[in-house]
Amino acid sequence: MIVKAYKYKKSEGARRLSGYLAQDAYRATEPGESRNLYVANALDGMRVMQCLQRASRARIAFWHIIISPTTQLDKKDFNRILNLIITELNAADHPLMVWSHEKLRARRGGGPTHFHCVLGHVSPITKLALDMRNHARRLHKVAAVAAFDLEGHTSISPYHDSIVTHLIKEDRPDVARWLTDLKKVWPSQQSRMTDAMRRSAAAEGLDLASFCARLERLWNSGASEQSFARFLSNAGVMIRQGDRSEDSILLFRRDRLIGVLHRILQQPRTLVYQEASARFSALFGKTIDADGIPEASLTSNIEKLRQDKTDDLEVLLKRLRIKTLKLTYLPAGVRVGSTDAGNRIAERLRRLSRGEAILDRALELLWSDDAWVCTHTTKTA
Repeated sequence: MIVKAYKYKKSEGARRLSGYLAQDAYRATEPGESRNLYVANALDGMRVMQCLQRASRARIAFWHIIISPTTQLDKKDFNRILNLIITELNAADHPLMVWSHEKLRARRGGGPTHFHCVLGHVSPITKLALDMRNHARRLHKVAAVAAFDLEGHTSISPYHDSIVTHLIKEDRPDVARWLTDLKKVWPSQQSRMTDAMRRSAAAEGLDLASFCARLERLWNSGASEQSFARFLSNAGVMIRQGDRSEDSILLFRRDRLIGVLHRILQQPRTLVYQEASARFSALFGKTIDADGIPEASLTSNIEKLRQDKTDDLEVLLKRLRIKTLKLTYLPAGVRVGSTDAGNRIAERLRRLSRGEAILDRALELLWSDDAWVCTHTTKTA
């Protein structure tokens, strides 16, 4: 789970943000929830927050907080995350607007619903501004707790040591132990691509595992720019510079994002960008001849069925991961007791691990063989 916050001071930024939140690419265009605020639309709400700013000595009007889960969350789980953020920032009395952005998932390659929260910097009740010191570290801590309780997996934060220290002080040693153990094995377990990238590649008929292996071999062998261009052309892939992170190199097939170079190579992003700029500068944004790329064989109906089944399997997988974490990192003061009780927990952990492996394999099959989707759907209907 990723939680980020951006501050806004001027009305120009408010207009741009309002337009982004209401864009037609997403299904939800109006606030799904508001607190301490009664307005008709996003722009009016931001204007109220700006009036509160001008009436005080604050320099910030509001914060745009983005919550990007790695799995699909229901309303109850999202409210838990939102309450964690409000509690962490001590913002219960501040105006708040929330949007849920559900991408057109089958057409765009998948991905869970993400959320946008516009949080007023000045409270209309207390007239006090938020204390946002170290807000990035505090939001990363909230994301870690939410990942432990609701998703079952996370990535290592750049504020890892500070987060672990504060979690111990705040009586969450189970999450602190999990993060500490995760850091020990993180470099060897970091995924080369996200689920959305795998689905995009599957929808485009690209064998992503083979593509990544060949790409890594070319990179490590010091291949020339011509060899690299030929490889990308044969695969129907083009590389672009990232929009948000300029030192990211994105891989696209048609209009679908199928990979990020530094993740595939499992190397630091900045170093990969510097080397790629020196070796393959002419390839950035170059249109690759798409002749010979197989058309996607999936109809919109099959893609929807595949996405719905994926959502069901991911819900089950998420539950197993959370149960595994709860058993592995028991809260402080909880003792296993007898040897028999310890053996029962070990046996349950073994079964949970087996179940996770089965569901992971099922998801891979789901996105690699559309005939399996059709057959399975027909039989269950």
